[in-house]
Amino acid sequence: MIQPATPEDLDRLLPMVNALSAHHGDPEACTREALERDLFGPDAFVTVLLAEAGYTTLYPTAQLHWGVRGMEMHHLFVHPHQRGTGLGKALVLAAVAHAKTQGARYLSLGTHPDNAKARDFYAALGFEVIAPGPRLRLKF
Repeated sequence: MIQPATPEDLDRLLPMVNALSAHHGDPEACTREALERDLFGPDAFVTVLLAEAGYTTLYPTAQLHWGVRGMEMHHLFVHPHQRGTGLGKALVLAAVAHAKTQGARYLSLGTHPDNAKARDFYAALGFEVIAPGPRLRLKF
């Protein structure tokens, strides 16, 4: 089951955020306090959709000159033992559904320049490459 994270999920979410950082060779800089601030504080501005073995992070964006709202998918993480099970696809589809409920007309994201596998994954879900790259967007 995929659902929006709650404050009770912070201790389960933090190790996943840090695992993604480690995967990219980044320091484990995120703290529980930072997650709480950004997800649930008075100035919260991100949404995390959480599954037992993964998560995705979304934040609002817009193309003001077109009068269009969108959502940016900042993270997609699936525990290594769950990769290839369809959880990543389910998280992306949940992100699309959430974005639509927020009045968004697109979901955008970026990938590492060397990660062709990720771009192929998103392309198979209907995302199109946009410039500057590597950026992708799904319009709805």
